[in-house]
Amino acid sequence: MPAPITKHFLPLADGRQIHYRRAGSGPPLIIMHPSPNSSASMINAINAFSDAFTCLAIDTPGYGISDDFVDDPDMLWGYADALAKFLDGLGIEKSFVYGAATGAQIGIQFARKYPARIHAFLLDGNGDFTGDLDIAPGYFQDVTPVRDGSHLIRIWDMCRQLGVFFPWQSMRGADRVNTDVGSPEGIQRAVNDYLRAGPGYKKGYYEAMRVEKWEYTRQVTVPVFMARNESSVLFKYTQALIDKGLPVNFTVLNCDSRTRYPMQLTALKGWIGDRTFPAPKPSPADTSATSRMQNMYVKARGGFLRARANLTGKGRPIVALHDPAGSSLLVEPMLVPWIGKRPVIALDLPGNGESDNVIEPANITSAAYAAIVNDALAGAGIDQSDVIGRYSGGPVAMEMSFAKPSLVKHLALSGIGAYEAAEQKTLLDNYTPSVAPVWDGSHLATAWAMMRDQGLYWPWFNRTRGGIVPSANGIDVATIHLRVTELLKVGDQYQKAYAAMWTYPMRERLPKVAAPTLVCMPAWDPIYAKMAECKAFAPKVGTADLPAKMADWHAVIDPFFAT
Repeated sequence: MPAPITKHFLPLADGRQIHYRRAGSGPPLIIMHPSPNSSASMINAINAFSDAFTCLAIDTPGYGISDDFVDDPDMLWGYADALAKFLDGLGIEKSFVYGAATGAQIGIQFARKYPARIHAFLLDGNGDFTGDLDIAPGYFQDVTPVRDGSHLIRIWDMCRQLGVFFPWQSMRGADRVNTDVGSPEGIQRAVNDYLRAGPGYKKGYYEAMRVEKWEYTRQVTVPVFMARNESSVLFKYTQALIDKGLPVNFTVLNCDSRTRYPMQLTALKGWIGDRTFPAPKPSPADTSATSRMQNMYVKARGGFLRARANLTGKGRPIVALHDPAGSSLLVEPMLVPWIGKRPVIALDLPGNGESDNVIEPANITSAAYAAIVNDALAGAGIDQSDVIGRYSGGPVAMEMSFAKPSLVKHLALSGIGAYEAAEQKTLLDNYTPSVAPVWDGSHLATAWAMMRDQGLYWPWFNRTRGGIVPSANGIDVATIHLRVTELLKVGDQYQKAYAAMWTYPMRERLPKVAAPTLVCMPAWDPIYAKMAECKAFAPKVGTADLPAKMADWHAVIDPFFAT
């Protein structure tokens, strides 16, 4: 059975972070992924090697959820230096290294610059692109978000075509790939990694193609085990590299996609023989003292919840909970003004953002979410907090206070309300269409149109004069793109989360909240009128208008938390 995989963030001196997955025991094996993927794409490799090694699979800077701190991608030297910083941060002097595709090229440059820091090197998905100049032109499409959302279809097309042609933009019979096209779910996972990397996805990706040459590969002097994978789309380039001749420190492993991991592991174990190598130290804490928000993980129910946090302030932490289709990134702006004054934490709820899905989709309720959040905060050593709940985050915050009154000292609830039978049915029937991946990528157009219209109409499907939302809040391209990106990560589970919000017995539960409670909304919120309704059936709660911009909400909420 594979070793359990844990997830971590390594803080660097400037407050930036490298995200990585860790599994196994024994000497360290650094695992580096293709572009524009993330360490998630290397889970099969992690599972294959974790019985013999401590696998440390990193998200290359700028990819996955690692910060992009490589200023100059030229020749991939900046990425090689980033790998050296990663080893330094974990106290690793020397390591085994595994690189696939772009990861292989970063590894080659690392081996050239820091040979004393590698025991042995596994190369996979590499080759020689010298003279094949028709790959790059057209390969790297502009995916800058645009008003109509067509950039999403462009990304889908790129990801799908990689299972049809290589290079993907080719239409030549000679470039057809002899493999299955990816499943819609698999293509969507690749799309999500493009979205994480953003328009700069080509930064390291292009440079890796540019340096993928025999003249650089042959300069590696450490022991190398190189996969000659006959089922890889890059096979002809791997063969071209071999045909030019490799140094004696290279061992070529003839394999296919089914046999490559066992053969690589056997070869590496044979090279190690009776020698022993030190295992890495435990992973350090995710965050460091800094003036910016950082990523951290909190353990929950056998998995990990990602949080955006800054713990440098004093007093009770402020915890923010997001809406049904969102993540911590959508509520982070409200916390920034408290940095250095109070500890602040915005959680990705289970299955949202970058959190593990440690909840049964069939059992999603506000109380179920609350139980997991309470456990996560307890595990993080937080025994008191002030909580801000946004839309569905409001009922979750309320249930947190019912389940553990000592944990929640104040509640600020924005965008909550009671939904009566007719309104409830209309919303349940129409508000949450499926965004499950389909073969042609058309679900992406649905996701974009829905998130765009949520800022234009209430409810968004009431596209009539009577449904017009007069405010222009949240309809800029950047905001729509962020909301669509987070929606696509959670997928159709968002339907259950919305249903939990609409069916929540607000009239019964709100009057029973014991903690001081403030119901608050900006005037532009399409359900602004529900704030007065809440006050009518729960007269003990306070109410307040919030400023138009979330970054200014602290001016109203902070005095309330101070009471």
